[in-house]
Amino acid sequence: MAKAVTRIKKTQTAVPASLEQADALLVKIGQTQNAINEIEADLAKKIAELRTEADKKLAPLTLERDNQINSLFSFANPRKARLTEKARTVKLSGGVFGWRWTTPRVELARSEEDTISMLKRTGNEAYVRVIEEVDRQKLLAERPVIPGITFSQKDEFFVTPKQEAKKPKTLTKAIDR
Repeated sequence: MAKAVTRIKKTQTAVPASLEQADALLVKIGQTQNAINEIEADLAKKIAELRTEADKKLAPLTLERDNQINSLFSFANPRKARLTEKARTVKLSGGVFGWRWTTPRVELARSEEDTISMLKRTGNEAYVRVIEEVDRQKLLAERPVIPGITFSQKDEFFVTPKQEAKKPKTLTKAIDR
């Protein structure tokens, strides 16, 4: 469901000529955002209603389709060797069915940490990946002088107009990005 926007931010803003003009503009912004929020809430409500209606219609069809696939599998699986002699896909006038190999994947019998320890202990450290990345949080905290690294911060203008909507949580929506 769509969340109501309660704060709008803009990085490049023309400033009204007086506080009175700014106040009048805030009122207009609040009214405009209320209209936007109302339309979005109505849309979200209609989408939810449509989704519920579609789910009710889809449930029996999905069950029927699943039963049909199970029936086809029950026919095909005992005949798999004969059906796949030339190809793993069986082509018929009504469509195709067959078997395919999934993408290979690694399954661990123990936790990731235990597996890493075991690989290192048994001389298989080549199968342990070490990820190096820039520690941006530490750089921001310490702000060292290092060639090629700079620190930037923008001063963004924001507006929080009075609105009809109850605001349990502030949701910011950037309009110029």
